[in-house]
Amino acid sequence: MQSKQLLAQNIEFGNAGDMDTQETGWFIGFSDWTKGASIHLRHVPADEPAAGLCVKWFSHPAGNPNGEFKPLSDGRTMSVLASPTSEFRIEFSVAADFASQDVMAHTLRRHGDFVIWGPGLFHRAFGVQPACILTVRWSPQR
Repeated sequence: MQSKQLLAQNIEFGNAGDMDTQETGWFIGFSDWTKGASIHLRHVPADEPAAGLCVKWFSHPAGNPNGEFKPLSDGRTMSVLASPTSEFRIEFSVAADFASQDVMAHTLRRHGDFVIWGPGLFHRAFGVQPACILTVRWSPQR
């Protein structure tokens, strides 16, 4: 499978405030409306056990034009822009060298912008402007 196709199948971008949550606000979980598009990264069946829940609140400074490299992803990870306005870019790759043809990038700019990705991806983060990011990580057990 080509790198770009693999990336597209394991990453979802959106804005929490723009999601159709049937007026509940829940955009990740077991409800039917979390089954988005062709991938279901935001859907967690009610009877599916999860492990390793981690939650991170971090204020990223601006800078580091080369990005902050992160290890290979395990489980699912979601990062949400908690700042009212900012600019925080995340790049993903299936290879640790981030060859340009194998990179998918997305910039969180608006309060509530999020990216969620599955296992097996390398990522790096760029604080283009200072940004407060809420990150949640968990591992489905199935």
